[in-house]
Amino acid sequence: SAPPPAAAPPAPASAPAAPAAAEEAPKREAAEAAPSKDLVPAWLPPNLACGLCGSVSQSREPHGVICRRRRKNNALGGCGQGVCWACMETRPRSEFGMVRTTKDEFESLEDDAWWMHERCMEPADLRGYFGGEKELAKARAVADAVDAEAAASSSGGKVAQKPVDPVEAAKERVRAMSVKELKAYMLRNGASTENCIEKSDLLAKALEVAAKAPLEPVGPAWMPTRMVCRLCTKPPGKEQGGVICRRRRSDGSLSGCGEGICFRCMKKAPRDAFGQVRTTKEEFESLEEEAWWMHERCFADGDYKDYFGESEPEEFYNRRTKADQQDWEWDDSANKGRPQMGSIMRRQG
Repeated sequence: SAPPPAAAPPAPASAPAAPAAAEEAPKREAAEAAPSKDLVPAWLPPNLACGLCGSVSQSREPHGVICRRRRKNNALGGCGQGVCWACMETRPRSEFGMVRTTKDEFESLEDDAWWMHERCMEPADLRGYFGGEKELAKARAVADAVDAEAAASSSGGKVAQKPVDPVEAAKERVRAMSVKELKAYMLRNGASTENCIEKSDLLAKALEVAAKAPLEPVGPAWMPTRMVCRLCTKPPGKEQGGVICRRRRSDGSLSGCGEGICFRCMKKAPRDAFGQVRTTKEEFESLEEEAWWMHERCFADGDYKDYFGESEPEEFYNRRTKADQQDWEWDDSANKGRPQMGSIMRRQG
């Protein structure tokens, strides 16, 4: 009989899996380095570089925190950038913001710990981080004071002020006037409007007047009887019938747009267009030489505290700086129980 067929030669061994394993290794390392979205609290892992200075930990310990918060609705907030403790402490507010934490503080909060950049926070995040509206206002006031102190020390004890040219400021106000306001301005300053056919003619003459007009007087800025109200375009028609948006600061510089507002419009103008900063004839008169008023939009840092006698709320700051114009909405909760008429008398009580 025929011999049995020879057994088939064994199949060649499969190629070693080393290359595949080598390809997976970097992916595995990257996955280990990347922070988990569910990591609570969000410590910056030792092998993950700081997003600002690029440094990594020199030990096996976390060397900072990650900008992240798991909100109550389970949504994840924050940009995910890691910040080391050195940058957290030394980066200027102008670059980094005022929201900071420390290793000891973050560790003490345990599973409730979270941190985000100020620019990544929504208004509710800021209130939640500092513990409320009043606490947030205090934190902002402290940060403002630290900035002012730093600016004063760097300039030899005096905060550098941008020089204000009163003539140029007057010309800027003139350029923003309507035809009716230009005529009233000319009349108020004893200038003739004869031969002024076009607005450009009026403007040219008004600018000449502005260059020679006396400086704005010191003291409460009452509207002259023939000055036109910016809103209703009518003169008040009587003495002390309105006020001018103006404040003379302690350094002699002038703030405000210089527009006049009669007390009728001051009372009736809608808040969403005019703002909440208002006064009355009685109040303005009672403050005598200390009286001043400006539009909400004309306020600068520090004006709110000087006017109302308290720190500036977050909603007011957002409105006047026009921060987050598309997403920001009026939050009236902080104003409940407050008088709707903004009052400098509050700082006297």
